Amino acid sequence: MLTIGQMARCFGLTTKTLRHYDNIGLFRPTMTGNDNHYRYYRAEQIETLGRIVWLRQFGVALETIRELAEQGVLNDAATMREFLQDHATTMAAEIAKQQQVLTQLNYFLTQEWSIAAMQIPQRVTYPAKRIIGMLWQANDEESIPEMWQRFLMREHEIVRQNKSPDSYGVCQPLENGNWRYIAGVSVDSQTAIPVGMVAVDIPARTYACVEHRGVVSTMQETYQAAYQEWLPAAGMQVDEAIDFEHYGECFLGPTHPDSITKIYIPLKN
Repeated sequence: MLTIGQMARCFGLTTKTLRHYDNIGLFRPTMTGNDNHYRYYRAEQIETLGRIVWLRQFGVALETIRELAEQGVLNDAATMREFLQDHATTMAAEIAKQQQVLTQLNYFLTQEWSIAAMQIPQRVTYPAKRIIGMLWQANDEESIPEMWQRFLMREHEIVRQNKSPDSYGVCQPLENGNWRYIAGVSVDSQTAIPVGMVAVDIPARTYACVEHRGVVSTMQETYQAAYQEWLPAAGMQVDEAIDFEHYGECFLGPTHPDSITKIYIPLKN
């Protein structure tokens, strides 16, 4: 029989780790002393602990390893290979997402840090407009920028008489308190909705119009300044309704420092 210390040294672990594995039911000793409560292991258990350590090195969660152990598949080569292939696919997707975040962070660090310049919002009456495009919801795995890329690849599927290059980003509040975002273009009421797309109607009403200048990744700063400072200073009260972004002729691209995006925020009359 091996003591807990001897078993731990086989894999460079601490005895605290093995006690934790015992407490959570992942890797139990063969015997525990009645008087001293020492844990003892059979030599045959070395292979099982080796699999556990191996899986941990690959980033597999302890709870997942415990489930595999309960299923009796830790030492099943074919099952473990299939599991690790799935795990590798999941890891690759997570790494790709983290790489996107890192790319955005590195880009942000190259920019000058500044507070959005004070603006006086314009009170405008905007006409009703129908938008057809792609939908993003809060539980979607992809980001809004990724959804925009999907939409731009399929925009040509929207058959419309209006060939304006302008596009819209519509934020629509939902009854349950959540919201959804539609990236699309303006159409007439007869335009067919392509498969996988949705339509949303922007109502005719009074809005506060402000401008976002620069890359789209910093647009939230403009929203924050508008809600926190600009609209209250202008005596404007925000209503809970659709707000939207208008990407018109002054929009030069999502990463262009001189791009201008118009933001329309609904107001109480």
